[in-house]
Amino acid sequence: MTEDTILAARVDELERQLAAEVEIRDRLVAIATQLNSTFNLDELLELVLSAATDLLEAEAGSLMIVDQAKGDLIIELTSGGSDTDVVGSRIPPGQGIAGWALEHREPVLVDDPDADPRFFRDVDEATGFTTTDILAVPLLAWDRPVGVLELINKLGEGAFTQDDVHLATAFAGIAAIAIDNAALYAKLTDAVMTARMSYRL
Repeated sequence: MTEDTILAARVDELERQLAAEVEIRDRLVAIATQLNSTFNLDELLELVLSAATDLLEAEAGSLMIVDQAKGDLIIELTSGGSDTDVVGSRIPPGQGIAGWALEHREPVLVDDPDADPRFFRDVDEATGFTTTDILAVPLLAWDRPVGVLELINKLGEGAFTQDDVHLATAFAGIAAIAIDNAALYAKLTDAVMTARMSYRL
């Protein structure tokens, strides 16, 4: 192989990488636009989980929101093979893979859950679903914890990678701000309604 051939192959590879990065950037911009198109919190959470599992090519996922009063994580939504019966369940601070991600404010990539002491096996045992790998990322808005996004089982061959971690982290930043804004809007709306009712009384 000549030096020119090696150089041409390298240029082709760099062009493919650049094209892939541009595509990811464009998808994130489109997702950000979509997530900021609604202040309806329930609708937004559905959009977040759907967009995340699609973007990261995950078989299943769950979205957990922080109970700001108690610090627990509340499982608000699941998709794919995740057990919908766990919706509404609480995870104490620091517990499980999701709790660890939130407590340490960093993503967690687990490619062998059975060997990880933080992994809750109860859901798999109850549903027959098999978790092969997990990617959990904290949702932080202005450095304030909002929740955790957990993605389960990379589709296709292989498991989640460090590239997926970077992509999920970027997505989580967009999602956290959108969720925080929607929650603030809901609080303001409730406050206005309460003030109007008090005024009438």
